[in-house]
Formats: sequence, structure tokens, C-alpha cells
Amino acid sequence: MEPIFPLFRLPDNAIVQVLQNMNPNQLFLISLASSKSKNLVTSLGIRASYFEISIYREICVYVRIGRFPLNLFLNANLNDQNAALPADITLPVDAFLSLERKRIQSPIPFNISGWMNHIRTVFCYTNPLIIGFYQDCERFEVQSLKDAIGIVDVLYVTSEVTNVYSKEVLKVFNASNKLFLERNPFDDTCEIQQIFMQNYKRIGFHGVYSLDDMLSVNSEVIKFWRPTTHKQFNQFLKHWLRVSNPRLQDMFLSIDNTNSVSREVLLKRIQYMDVAKKVKQDIYQKHSIVSDCMVQIRRKDGTAAVIVTESLQNIRFVRFIVLH
Repeated sequence: MEPIFPLFRLPDNAIVQVLQNMNPNQLFLISLASSKSKNLVTSLGIRASYFEISIYREICVYVRIGRFPLNLFLNANLNDQNAALPADITLPVDAFLSLERKRIQSPIPFNISGWMNHIRTVFCYTNPLIIGFYQDCERFEVQSLKDAIGIVDVLYVTSEVTNVYSKEVLKVFNASNKLFLERNPFDDTCEIQQIFMQNYKRIGFHGVYSLDDMLSVNSEVIKFWRPTTHKQFNQFLKHWLRVSNPRLQDMFLSIDNTNSVSREVLLKRIQYMDVAKKVKQDIYQKHSIVSDCMVQIRRKDGTAAVIVTESLQNIRFVRFIVLH
């Protein structure tokens, strides 16, 4: 049996000195002991830099505090006979702290919202959260999750999620700053364009996309994962030169290059020029890009953009960067 040290019989300043030599997982466990222990740990001013929630059949919380990770699994009503029923996240739940390999309970039982608020308070995290939806997340009611979690900064919706549930997630968590969507859950093409038209700062999209989809993008940064054709990219450039996509600053896409499309074909009927050495240096500093396959185009209003291409096997990767 391990010896027991009566930590909280020490003066507060001595307790703080002991706490300062503990890692965040240990501090988290101590913060659950009482209101006094919670306040003492909070007083250390240790700040989390990253807070992500992953919704599977259970809820996984990943928090980064300095170089230390805090991994917490919240088991919401997960006995076998109720596995197919919607999980009631207003009820108290146990948690499993993976690094310590311990199942933990708070003296005052926490529901999902309670655990979130406790972590945010103890580790001084005030920024919006990152949330991802994965396989079997459908057992959680979306609005209940939103009520418990609040505003999120980054939203991931994977291809494992059903179309109906994905659409509900996009509707309820519509104030996120960045969206990563692995497939199009909509039957009507106009509906995915309505998503692209929203004022996201960044979008990552893995599904098939048309020229109209590209032109509807209202984000600063977009990453299209599935290859398009050189004709569609050429058409997009001509629209951009006519002042489409006014907020766009950076776009990544790839082109099916099985026929070894040349630069002249890719930029057919588009005036372009070589990129000045100073501009290349700026692009390297801002984007860490070094390439000899780089050209510049310019709108009539003077706005310029650089197109960087790189071929790998049968795919040509394209980076479109608007200069400011």
C-alpha cells in the first residue's frame, strides 16, 4: 500500500509549491477533490493551448497544456441494452483519464457540460473549441451537444457520418470559423453551395465539386482534396480574373494529369508572366513554398495572384495564392 501524504494540511503557499511540480494530468485529478483544490489548481494560471472534442459512440476530449496531453473519455449512458438509444448528456457521467489509466468521478457528479466547464476553468481556456463528428456519433442529439459545448472554432464532419446527421450538424454548428467536410451530404447541388457561401475563414472539402461550387466559395482559404480537370481550373481562373471570389486568398487543389497537361494548356488564353525574385522570396517566407513552376496573373484592378504547380505521378498539385 502506497503511503498517504496529507497535502491539504499544509499552508496554502506550500500546497501551491507542491502543485507547481505536478504534470497537468495529476493537477486535473487533484482539482476534482474539492472546491479548495480546484481553486488552488486554477490559481496556478496554467493555460491550455488546444481543446478538441471528438464525438464517436462516446465523447473524447483532448487538451494540450504545454507539452502535456490530457485525454479524457466521457462515457455517456453506454450500457449494452441502451446502446441504440439516444444518449442523455444531461445525466452525470464517469470519465476515463487515459494517461493515468484511471476511471474518475467528481465528488459533485458532472454531466458532459460540467466536465467541459471544469476543464476550461482549471486550465484557463476561454477560446472556442474544436469539434469533430465520427462513426456512431448519431446517438447524440446535435442541439444538446451544441448547448453543452457552445460556439466552436473548427468543425470536422467525416464521411462516416450519415447524410441526415451531417446536415443537422452543419445547421446547428453554423458559426464555426473553419469547416472540414469529407463528403457532400446534400442531394441538391445548391445546398452545398450555400455552405461554401458562408463566411468561413477556411474550408477543406473532400467531395466532388463543380465550377459553380468553386465560384461560390466565400472563404479566405479553401482546400479541395479530390482532383479536378485542367479545363475546370482554367475556367475558374478566367472567372477570377473577372473578379469572382473576392475573399479568396489561398486555394489548394489537384488536377488529373494523366495526359501530362502542359502549362500552356493549363493557362490557355490567359495572360501570365514570370514571378519576380522578391515575390518568390515572400511566398517562401509566408508559405514555405519553393518551386520553379510558378507564374503570376493579374486582374484589371491590379490584384495579382501566383499559381504554383508541382507534378507527382499522375497528379498535378496546384496552389493559387492571391498577393497583397
